[in-house]
Amino acid sequence: MRPRPVRLAAVAAALALAGCGASESSSANRFQGTEREVAQTVEDLQRAGLSRDAEKICSEILSRELVRQIEEGGTCAGEVEQAITEAGDFELRVTDVTIQGDRATAEVQPGSDRERAAPFELVRQDGRWRVDAFGGS
Repeated sequence: MRPRPVRLAAVAAALALAGCGASESSSANRFQGTEREVAQTVEDLQRAGLSRDAEKICSEILSRELVRQIEEGGTCAGEVEQAITEAGDFELRVTDVTIQGDRATAEVQPGSDRERAAPFELVRQDGRWRVDAFGGS
């Protein structure tokens, strides 16, 4: 087995944050305006992970730079699919959003586990927010 890039490990960790289960309610609904757009990107990641849609994660949710880094270990879709398989089911809840220009940080916690919150870094590309880094990676 070839070593996987650190960024892929971060993707796997992000997808596995919550362990198992999925919420029917969206944490994005707690926010308005641009903050809601950022939180919705995290929600989209959760839904794509639950649907095992690695292609959507790579093409619509991750930043170009993060995709490039993941592809150092293989195809983005292949590497993310492996991360999804290792993660199992998950739930991500956005608790806070901070925006500075075209960059944002979403504080994300797994389900109800307040102890394991992690920052997701996002960047605005082509008019959409995309995940650029997980958990300070």
